[in-house]
Amino acid sequence: MENAVFIGLSQQMALKRQLDITANNLANVNTTAFKSEHPLFEEFLVDNFDNPDMSFVHDYGSYRNLRDGEMTHTGRPLDVAIAGEGYFTIESEQGVRFTRNGSFRLDSDGNIVTINGEQLLDETGRSITVSLQFQDVSFAPDGTVTTGEGQTQKIELVRFANPQVLKQVGDGLYDADGADPEPAVDAKAMHKMLEKSNVQPILEMTAMIDIMRAYQSAQKLIDSEHDMQMQAIQDMPTVQ
Repeated sequence: MENAVFIGLSQQMALKRQLDITANNLANVNTTAFKSEHPLFEEFLVDNFDNPDMSFVHDYGSYRNLRDGEMTHTGRPLDVAIAGEGYFTIESEQGVRFTRNGSFRLDSDGNIVTINGEQLLDETGRSITVSLQFQDVSFAPDGTVTTGEGQTQKIELVRFANPQVLKQVGDGLYDADGADPEPAVDAKAMHKMLEKSNVQPILEMTAMIDIMRAYQSAQKLIDSEHDMQMQAIQDMPTVQ
């Protein structure tokens, strides 16, 4: 009897993980350039001696939906979206990080930075600086930044052979975790635009309802097995 309980518990643990990921997707439906995530499960078989193997649910990871989000025009001179596979290169306190969130601003020194103050880097690894006297900035599709006084630098747009290895570290930033970036030759910078989240809220809400129903079904199985065990104990003859 206990085997059914263990199997039901493994299913509930996997469903809780799926629910957490779905809830996080919904929480980021309005986050710039957010990519939805989905869990990965596999069957885990346990030898049950002369009986059929027991089948458990194994949660072994997640994958990121890399589909581009909808592009929206903002009109802000420091907003840049990336069309295609690519990432901006950012210098953070923890080292080089990567992001698709192109909502930038100028700091007090004229550096183009993220909303949290991390510097945007050019293809030589230097920060991109704009003269505070000439704040008219334009971004070409290839990432070339031109200011009002004619200075130019080029944003470092990169891609990864397997972008699924990127680890989210918060605030829309990713850690390459040792993976080597390469030039994103097919990516294009879209000036005065931002990429929306690619989360599809209706699908996520539907998935959440399905998860809750599956969790309730697993709980009913566990409760039924528990009742059977209690009934078996009550039916045992009393030892005198």
